[in-house]
Order: sequence, then structure tokens, then C-alpha cells
Amino acid sequence: MIENISALLRLNDGMEMPGFGFGCYKASGPELALAVREAVACGYRYIDTAAYYHNEDTVGEALRQSGQPRETLFVLSKIWPTDFAEPVRALDQSLKLLGLDYLDGCLLHWPGLDDARRLRAFEQLLRQKELGKIRVLGVSNFLAEHLSEMRDTFGFWPALNQIEVHPLFSQAALCRFCAQCGIQVISWSPLGRGRDMEQPVVRELAATLNKTPAQILLRWHLEKGLLPIPKSVHRERIRENSEVFDFRLTPEQMAALDTLEMPDGQGRMGPDPLTYPR
Repeated sequence: MIENISALLRLNDGMEMPGFGFGCYKASGPELALAVREAVACGYRYIDTAAYYHNEDTVGEALRQSGQPRETLFVLSKIWPTDFAEPVRALDQSLKLLGLDYLDGCLLHWPGLDDARRLRAFEQLLRQKELGKIRVLGVSNFLAEHLSEMRDTFGFWPALNQIEVHPLFSQAALCRFCAQCGIQVISWSPLGRGRDMEQPVVRELAATLNKTPAQILLRWHLEKGLLPIPKSVHRERIRENSEVFDFRLTPEQMAALDTLEMPDGQGRMGPDPLTYPR
């Protein structure tokens, strides 16, 4: 388990990345630029974006303005399924917008509904990894069946799988599967878009430990070996989200948070990977 915001995790491909990140979904313009610079100033070294977010240019410029040396940053972006036919072109476009020579992390954003196209896209990105344009190659929103297909095809498990995870929708079985396969889970929407923070159990723990509900939830992710990427454009919340390394949750407190899981996947907020995107 990481001990500070910039501590590194070793991945199944031998590479390393920070075990805590900053998300950039649904943010843009000067507000996002300021948020990214503030995140870097607070110690975040993993910045997460995607072509689908339409903000790679802003993220890239903000990182240059931050003054943080490039080699200390882990910049991750993602390729949308509609670009699986030409993933190299999509990768080059992301690099151009970000103003980078390589991506530290590159993910297939969703599995999509075309198995053959998904596999061809990954194969082409593997060649780009060999060329040095990608350091860590992974996937996002993949289920166990998609991951097993990748293993059967390429002979190894992807290094990363970024999925929706929060106490109301913990995806415990999929997280266990990834852990058993050595796949690092990155948690998107780790605070449940605020809904999980309103749960009485979370608020009670926050009061008991003199922490905020967001800090309680982020610590839950870390205790489970997950890599959360909280997003905010508010300076105080960006800093608050980073201050989760000075306390631990007991097994009993973790179990209390685990009881928040909603039945039959009702806690899901994002789309179903089996049907999206069409």
C-alpha cells in the first residue's frame, strides 16, 4: 500500500506509476488548467485524461505551465472505440494535443461491441509501445470476459483496468479477479459523484476520525489496493483529496463501508460495458 501521494506502484509489466491520480473528466478551459496546476502543486503526479474528454490540449498546456519536470509525471489518456480502426492515428492525435512525445499510460477506453476490432487495436498499440510512444498499455471498463480474451490472444494480462468503483458499486468480484491476475485497478468516480459521501455510515466515520467524507472514501480505495483518481476543480477540495495518507481505516470500519453495496448493480452510474458504446 502506498504511503504518500507520489509513491509508486509496480505493475505486472515491470513498469511503475503513482498510486494516486487526478481525474480530468467533464472539465475544460481555464478552470481545468488551474485545477491541473493546483493538483501538481499538491503533489499529484498521475494526471488522467482521454480523447473523449476533449481537454487534452488544456491538460498538456497546464502541465507545461506547472514547471514540473516531464519525467516525474505520469500522463494517461484513452482511445475511444470509434477510433479502434485507426488507433495509431488516435494516439498521435492525443500526443499532438498534449504536446508530448509519449504517453505514460494509454488505455482502450471501453471494450466496445466488436471483439476483433478491439483486439486489432490493442495489437497495433503494442507496436507503438515497442516504439516508445507508450510506456504502459492497459484497458478501461473491461469485464473479466474481456480481460480473459486479451490474455488468451496475447499471452499476458493488461497492466491496468480503469473501472467504476465506489462503495455503492464496489465491483468486488471484478476487483478480485484483477488482483488475482496482477491487473492494477484504477477507480473512476471514486466518490460516487458525491452520492456515496451522503451515506450516514460515511458521515459518521468522517466525524469520528475528524476527516471529510471524501477522505474516508478515498482511504477505502487505498485500503483495498485500488488506485483512485478523484476529480475536482476547486482548490480546497483538490488539496483535501490529497490528504489521505495520515490515517487508516480499521477492518471493522472497512466492513461497515462495504455494507453500502447496492444489490443487483443498482449503484452503477456509468453505462454497462456489455452494451456501450453502440
